Amino acid sequence: MSILFTQHWDVMPEKYEDYAAFISNVYNPNMDKMGIPLVGGYYVKIGEGPRIVAVSTVDQTDNLRRTISSRDYQDLVTRLFEYVWKYSNKVYVPSGRIQEGPYRVQTGVVKFNHYYNILQGREQEHLMFIKEECMPALEELKIPITGGYRLIIGEGPRIMAECTARNIPAIAEAVEASIYRKLMKALKNKYATDYSSRVLAPTGRVEVPYLVSRMVKNF
Repeated sequence: MSILFTQHWDVMPEKYEDYAAFISNVYNPNMDKMGIPLVGGYYVKIGEGPRIVAVSTVDQTDNLRRTISSRDYQDLVTRLFEYVWKYSNKVYVPSGRIQEGPYRVQTGVVKFNHYYNILQGREQEHLMFIKEECMPALEELKIPITGGYRLIIGEGPRIMAECTARNIPAIAEAVEASIYRKLMKALKNKYATDYSSRVLAPTGRVEVPYLVSRMVKNF
């Protein structure tokens, strides 16, 4: 089971070049050595920030806790703070009901993420609503649900539902459809509270230089 460790931050003004060099040459390689490998990063295009979301995966929550409590990790994050602000992190586990296989950041698409808490006592009804109504309808609208996660460490709504679309216009077209508006009305009125959504695109700056350098080393 892939556990997601997400880090959120904004880059300080006038430090973008130094930040990019630090992320590619120092931060990401050291995170990899610590057993928290980067799988990619997103930029929040629409919705509340911070704007950068770096995504890593681990296999065991206990291993992650030990690593992020270590002096090496704390020293590395302290160096990161020279370039970023509004930092926070979260740990998500798969809901086990939607996605299969390891998580990966896809290039050439955008993510349309929904965040909310399930109303107490409506968990089973919510699950049936997602499976029987949301998933078929969103597939038809070409913004299928591709991941479902539960927040176990960090602040915010406990549920993250990830949809994938070709581009932002595809999302705009879908949310204007009557079937989508009907689904969201039902979700918010019957099953969920504290709802919000964001559109995320792969950053390119966070993951691409690092992943390319790793690929080159294999030749």
